[in-house]
Amino acid sequence: MSNATAPTGHRLRSLVRELPIVLGLLTGAAVLAHWSPGGDPAGAAGIAWSAWLVVAITAAAFRAMGHADHVAEHLGEPLGTVVLTLSAITIEVAAVCAIMLGSDGDPDVARDTMFAVIMLILNLFLGIGLLIAGWRGAEREFNPQSSGAYLPLLITLSGITLVLPRFTTSTEGGWMSAPMEVFVGVSSLILYGVFLVMQTTRHRAFFAHEPARAEDRRAEAAGHHRPGMPLWGSIALLVLSLLAVVAMAEGLGGRTRALLQAWYLPLPLGGVLVALLVLAPEGMAALVAARRGEMQRCINVLLGSAVATIGLTAPAVIAIRFITGATPEFGLHPPFLVLLAISFFVSALTLVRGKVSALHGAIHVMLFLAWIATILDESSAP
Repeated sequence: MSNATAPTGHRLRSLVRELPIVLGLLTGAAVLAHWSPGGDPAGAAGIAWSAWLVVAITAAAFRAMGHADHVAEHLGEPLGTVVLTLSAITIEVAAVCAIMLGSDGDPDVARDTMFAVIMLILNLFLGIGLLIAGWRGAEREFNPQSSGAYLPLLITLSGITLVLPRFTTSTEGGWMSAPMEVFVGVSSLILYGVFLVMQTTRHRAFFAHEPARAEDRRAEAAGHHRPGMPLWGSIALLVLSLLAVVAMAEGLGGRTRALLQAWYLPLPLGGVLVALLVLAPEGMAALVAARRGEMQRCINVLLGSAVATIGLTAPAVIAIRFITGATPEFGLHPPFLVLLAISFFVSALTLVRGKVSALHGAIHVMLFLAWIATILDESSAP
C-alpha cells in the first residue's frame, strides 16, 4: 500500500510546486484579454490587483529560476550560469519594456532599473553574500579571473550607457541623439555577445573554481546527479514560466508610476521594485551558494546578471524607442554617478585578490544604504 501511494504523493507534490506557473499563465491571459480591474490604480481594487501581480510574477519567476537551475546542473559551469542569467534577463527585459510602454513611455524606468540592478547586485546581494560566507571568520576563495573578466566589461557597458549620455552635448540632460543611441545599442549587444562566446569556449576556466575540500567535491558531484524531473520537462516548464512572467509584466505597466505618484514616493523606487522582482530568484540562488561556501557560483550568478542587464536591456529599450517613439533617458544624475563610481571602485578592490571576508560585505551593504538614502534625499529636495 505504501509503495503504491508513494509515486502518487510524489506526483501530487510536483503538481503543487508548478502551481505558480499555472496561476501565472491564467493571470497573464487575463491581462492580455483586458479582464483586469480598471479605474484608479490607487483604489482598493487597483492596489489588490497590483499586489497580486507582484506576488504572481515573483512566484512564477522563482519557478522559472528553479527550472533554469535544474537545466544548469545538467550543463555544468559556465554554461549553467549562462542559462540562469539569460532566464533572469528575459524576465527583466520584459518587465522594463512592459512598464515603459504601459506608463505612456516613462523615459526613466529603463535607466532606473538598470542602475538599480547594478546597485542591488554589487552592494546588497554581494554584500549579504560576503557576510554570510565570511561570518565564521574565514576568508572565502574564488577564481579572480572571473571578476577580472566581468568587472571591466560591466564598467565599460555602464559607462557608455548610463554615464556618457549625461555628458554628450548633442542633446540636453541624459538623452542621446538617434545616432548615439544606435551606437550604444549595437556596441552593447556586440560586446556582450563576444563575452558570451569567450565565456562558453576558450575562457571557460576563468569562471570555474575547484572546491578545496573533498567533501565539497562530493557534494557538487551529488548535486549534478540528483533524481528529479527530466531535462526536457524542466526546459518546457522554464519556457512556460517565462511566458507567464512576460504576460503579467504588461499588466504591471502603468500601475507602478501611478501608485508611486499617488503615495508621494520617489519615482526611482519604481526601478528598484522592478529590479527586486527580477533579481529575487537569482539573488536568492547566489545567497544560497554563498551559504554553502560556493563563492565562485555566487559571483558568477551576480556579476553575470549585472553584465547581461546592461548588455541586453539597453539594446532592447533602444529598439522599442525606434518602434514606438518613446525616447528613454539613460544618463544618471550626478549623485548617482558618484555612487556608481564608488561601487565599481570598491567592488574592484574587493574582488581583485580572489579572497573575500565579512568586512567586505559590511562595506558593500553600507553603500547600498547610502544609495537608498540618496534616493530619499533627492526626492525631498525643493
